[in-house]
Amino acid sequence: MDRIGLFALASAVGLVAAAPASATTLLPGQSGVAFSAFDAATRGTQLAALETGTLGATTYTGLLRSAVYQNTLGTLDFYYQVAISSILPGDEVFNLTSGGFLGFTVDALVDATNFDGAGIFTAANNPNLQGPPGSTTTTSRNGSGSVVRADFGDNGLEAAGQTSATYIFRTNATNYNLGGTFTTQDGSVAQRANFQPIAAVPEPATWGMMLAGFAGIGAGLRRRATVVRGRLARA
Repeated sequence: MDRIGLFALASAVGLVAAAPASATTLLPGQSGVAFSAFDAATRGTQLAALETGTLGATTYTGLLRSAVYQNTLGTLDFYYQVAISSILPGDEVFNLTSGGFLGFTVDALVDATNFDGAGIFTAANNPNLQGPPGSTTTTSRNGSGSVVRADFGDNGLEAAGQTSATYIFRTNATNYNLGGTFTTQDGSVAQRANFQPIAAVPEPATWGMMLAGFAGIGAGLRRRATVVRGRLARA
Protein backbone atom coordinates (compact mmCIF):
# COMPACT_ATOMS: atom_id res chain seq x y z
CA MET A 1 0.00 0.00 0.00
CA ASP A 2 1.43 3.45 -0.92
CA ARG A 3 1.85 6.36 1.51
CA ILE A 4 -1.36 8.06 0.40
CA GLY A 5 -3.35 4.86 0.99
CA LEU A 6 -1.79 4.38 4.43
CA PHE A 7 -2.54 7.99 5.36
CA ALA A 8 -6.19 7.67 4.27
CA LEU A 9 -6.58 4.44 6.23
CA ALA A 10 -5.05 5.99 9.36
CA SER A 11 -7.32 9.03 9.05
CA ALA A 12 -10.43 6.87 8.72
CA VAL A 13 -9.44 4.81 11.76
CA GLY A 14 -8.85 8.00 13.72
CA LEU A 15 -12.30 9.35 12.87
CA VAL A 16 -13.98 6.12 13.93
CA ALA A 17 -12.01 6.05 17.17
CA ALA A 18 -12.94 9.68 17.92
CA ALA A 19 -16.69 9.04 17.55
CA PRO A 20 -18.59 7.82 20.65
CA ALA A 21 -19.07 4.08 20.26
CA SER A 22 -22.70 4.15 21.40
CA ALA A 23 -23.91 7.17 19.41
CA THR A 24 -27.04 6.76 17.27
CA THR A 25 -26.52 8.81 14.11
CA LEU A 26 -29.86 10.07 12.82
CA LEU A 27 -30.02 10.43 9.03
CA PRO A 28 -32.62 12.45 7.07
CA GLY A 29 -35.73 10.34 6.47
CA GLN A 30 -35.07 7.86 9.29
CA SER A 31 -37.74 6.95 11.87
CA GLY A 32 -38.20 4.48 14.71
CA VAL A 33 -34.54 4.76 15.76
CA ALA A 34 -33.66 4.02 19.39
CA PHE A 35 -31.88 6.70 21.39
CA SER A 36 -28.40 5.90 22.73
CA ALA A 37 -27.49 6.45 26.38
CA PHE A 38 -25.70 9.74 26.94
CA ASP A 39 -22.07 9.58 28.09
CA ALA A 40 -21.84 12.11 30.93
CA ALA A 41 -18.07 12.37 30.48
CA THR A 42 -18.69 14.21 27.18
CA ARG A 43 -21.20 16.77 28.54
CA GLY A 44 -18.97 19.86 28.51
CA THR A 45 -20.25 23.37 29.28
CA GLN A 46 -23.74 24.86 29.16
CA LEU A 47 -23.83 27.92 26.90
CA ALA A 48 -27.51 28.89 27.20
CA ALA A 49 -30.79 27.56 28.64
CA LEU A 50 -34.46 28.43 28.30
CA GLU A 51 -37.58 27.40 30.24
CA THR A 52 -41.06 28.57 29.25
CA GLY A 53 -44.67 27.52 29.60
CA THR A 54 -46.53 25.41 27.04
CA LEU A 55 -47.50 28.36 24.87
CA GLY A 56 -50.46 27.66 22.59
CA ALA A 57 -51.54 24.36 24.16
CA THR A 58 -55.19 24.13 25.22
CA THR A 59 -55.32 20.60 26.65
CA TYR A 60 -52.27 20.67 28.93
CA THR A 61 -49.95 23.05 30.79
CA GLY A 62 -46.36 22.60 31.78
CA LEU A 63 -42.80 23.61 31.04
CA LEU A 64 -40.65 23.31 27.95
CA ARG A 65 -36.97 23.14 28.84
CA SER A 66 -34.08 23.42 26.41
CA ALA A 67 -30.39 24.21 26.44
CA VAL A 68 -27.31 24.23 24.26
CA TYR A 69 -24.02 22.77 25.49
CA GLN A 70 -20.56 22.79 24.01
CA ASN A 71 -19.50 19.18 24.51
CA THR A 72 -15.98 17.97 25.18
CA LEU A 73 -15.54 17.24 21.47
CA GLY A 74 -15.93 20.96 20.76
CA THR A 75 -19.30 20.79 18.98
CA LEU A 76 -22.82 21.64 20.13
CA ASP A 77 -25.48 19.50 21.82
CA PHE A 78 -29.15 20.56 21.99
CA TYR A 79 -31.17 19.44 25.05
CA TYR A 80 -34.96 19.06 25.42
CA GLN A 81 -37.31 18.13 28.27
CA VAL A 82 -41.05 18.41 28.90
CA ALA A 83 -42.67 18.68 32.34
CA ILE A 84 -46.46 18.45 32.77
CA SER A 85 -48.34 20.59 35.30
CA SER A 86 -51.88 19.67 34.25
CA ILE A 87 -53.53 17.73 31.43
CA LEU A 88 -57.11 16.86 30.49
CA PRO A 89 -58.29 13.35 31.34
CA GLY A 90 -57.53 10.87 28.58
CA ASP A 91 -54.97 13.16 26.91
CA GLU A 92 -51.29 12.34 26.51
CA VAL A 93 -48.30 14.35 25.30
CA PHE A 94 -46.79 11.94 22.81
CA ASN A 95 -43.84 13.70 21.17
CA LEU A 96 -41.52 16.66 21.03
CA THR A 97 -39.94 18.11 17.90
CA SER A 98 -37.30 20.68 17.12
CA GLY A 99 -36.43 22.43 13.87
CA GLY A 100 -33.29 23.98 12.44
CA PHE A 101 -31.01 20.98 11.83
CA LEU A 102 -30.80 21.16 8.03
CA GLY A 103 -27.31 20.30 6.78
CA PHE A 104 -25.93 19.12 10.13
CA THR A 105 -25.03 15.66 11.38
CA VAL A 106 -27.14 14.58 14.36
CA ASP A 107 -26.62 11.90 17.01
CA ALA A 108 -29.63 11.03 19.19
CA LEU A 109 -28.93 10.59 22.92
CA VAL A 110 -30.98 10.37 26.12
CA ASP A 111 -30.29 11.15 29.79
CA ALA A 112 -32.87 10.36 32.50
CA THR A 113 -30.74 11.61 35.43
CA ASN A 114 -30.77 14.85 37.40
CA PHE A 115 -27.53 15.97 35.75
CA ASP A 116 -28.33 19.68 36.09
CA GLY A 117 -28.31 20.02 39.90
CA ALA A 118 -30.02 23.32 40.70
CA GLY A 119 -30.59 24.08 37.00
CA ILE A 120 -33.82 23.75 35.02
CA PHE A 121 -33.51 20.07 34.06
CA THR A 122 -34.66 17.32 36.42
CA ALA A 123 -34.59 13.54 36.54
CA ALA A 124 -37.27 11.83 34.48
CA ASN A 125 -40.51 11.26 36.41
CA ASN A 126 -42.58 8.98 34.24
CA PRO A 127 -43.95 5.66 35.57
CA ASN A 128 -44.31 4.43 31.99
CA LEU A 129 -40.51 4.39 31.66
CA GLN A 130 -40.26 1.65 34.27
CA GLY A 131 -41.80 -0.96 32.01
CA PRO A 132 -42.44 -3.51 31.01
CA PRO A 133 -41.23 -3.08 28.30
CA GLY A 134 -39.24 -0.09 29.60
CA SER A 135 -38.55 2.91 27.39
CA THR A 136 -40.30 2.78 24.02
CA THR A 137 -39.22 6.29 22.96
CA THR A 138 -37.69 6.47 19.50
CA THR A 139 -36.37 9.27 17.34
CA SER A 140 -36.95 10.34 13.76
CA ARG A 141 -35.86 13.02 11.29
CA ASN A 142 -37.80 14.41 8.35
CA GLY A 143 -36.73 13.92 4.76
CA SER A 144 -34.84 17.20 4.43
CA GLY A 145 -33.12 16.67 7.79
CA SER A 146 -34.33 19.99 9.21
CA VAL A 147 -36.64 18.58 11.93
CA VAL A 148 -35.80 16.01 14.63
CA ARG A 149 -38.38 14.35 16.87
CA ALA A 150 -38.68 12.21 19.97
CA ASP A 151 -41.71 9.90 19.76
CA PHE A 152 -42.63 8.77 23.28
CA GLY A 153 -44.58 5.65 22.28
CA ASP A 154 -45.85 4.01 25.49
CA ASN A 155 -43.88 6.59 27.50
CA GLY A 156 -46.34 9.42 26.83
CA LEU A 157 -46.91 12.03 29.55
CA GLU A 158 -50.48 11.67 30.82
CA ALA A 159 -50.64 13.07 34.36
CA ALA A 160 -49.68 16.15 36.35
CA GLY A 161 -46.16 15.93 37.73
CA GLN A 162 -44.83 13.67 34.99
CA THR A 163 -41.56 14.69 33.32
CA SER A 164 -39.87 13.24 30.26
CA ALA A 165 -36.27 12.18 30.09
CA THR A 166 -33.89 14.74 28.59
CA TYR A 167 -33.39 14.14 24.88
CA ILE A 168 -30.09 15.36 23.45
CA PHE A 169 -29.25 15.91 19.79
CA ARG A 170 -25.49 16.12 19.24
CA THR A 171 -24.41 18.00 16.12
CA ASN A 172 -21.25 18.95 14.26
CA ALA A 173 -22.17 22.65 14.61
CA THR A 174 -20.01 25.13 16.49
CA ASN A 175 -22.42 28.07 16.49
CA TYR A 176 -26.11 28.62 17.28
CA ASN A 177 -28.91 31.17 17.51
CA LEU A 178 -32.50 31.39 18.74
CA GLY A 179 -34.06 30.89 15.31
CA GLY A 180 -35.28 27.30 15.79
CA THR A 181 -38.52 25.85 17.18
CA PHE A 182 -39.51 23.54 20.05
CA THR A 183 -42.90 21.83 19.81
CA THR A 184 -44.85 19.35 21.94
CA GLN A 185 -48.13 17.74 21.01
CA ASP A 186 -51.14 15.86 22.32
CA GLY A 187 -54.61 16.98 21.26
CA SER A 188 -53.17 20.50 20.96
CA VAL A 189 -49.77 21.93 20.16
CA ALA A 190 -47.35 24.04 22.20
CA GLN A 191 -44.61 25.78 20.24
CA ARG A 192 -41.97 28.41 20.93
CA ALA A 193 -38.69 29.75 19.58
CA ASN A 194 -35.67 27.67 20.42
CA PHE A 195 -31.94 27.23 19.95
CA GLN A 196 -30.77 25.86 16.61
CA PRO A 197 -27.37 25.07 15.07
CA ILE A 198 -26.05 27.49 12.46
CA ALA A 199 -23.01 27.63 10.22
CA ALA A 200 -19.93 29.20 11.77
CA VAL A 201 -19.30 32.85 10.87
CA PRO A 202 -15.79 33.33 9.43
CA GLU A 203 -13.39 35.38 11.54
CA PRO A 204 -12.35 38.80 10.12
CA ALA A 205 -8.89 37.40 9.36
CA THR A 206 -10.50 34.55 7.41
CA TRP A 207 -12.56 37.02 5.39
CA GLY A 208 -9.37 38.96 4.64
CA MET A 209 -7.60 35.84 3.39
CA MET A 210 -10.61 34.90 1.23
CA LEU A 211 -10.80 38.40 -0.30
CA ALA A 212 -7.06 38.40 -0.94
CA GLY A 213 -7.41 35.02 -2.64
CA PHE A 214 -10.24 36.23 -4.85
CA ALA A 215 -8.20 39.34 -5.76
CA GLY A 216 -5.26 37.15 -6.71
CA ILE A 217 -7.45 34.95 -8.89
CA GLY A 218 -8.89 38.04 -10.58
CA ALA A 219 -5.44 39.48 -11.25
CA GLY A 220 -4.30 36.18 -12.71
CA LEU A 221 -7.30 36.05 -15.03
CA ARG A 222 -6.67 39.63 -16.18
CA ARG A 223 -3.01 38.86 -16.96
CA ARG A 224 -4.03 35.78 -18.90
CA ALA A 225 -6.60 37.79 -20.89
CA THR A 226 -3.93 40.41 -21.70
CA VAL A 227 -1.51 37.75 -22.98
CA VAL A 228 -4.23 36.17 -25.13
CA ARG A 229 -5.16 39.54 -26.66
CA GLY A 230 -1.49 40.25 -27.36
CA ARG A 231 -1.07 36.95 -29.18
CA LEU A 232 -4.19 37.56 -31.25
CA ALA A 233 -2.97 41.02 -32.22
CA ARG A 234 0.36 39.60 -33.47
CA ALA A 235 -1.36 36.79 -35.40
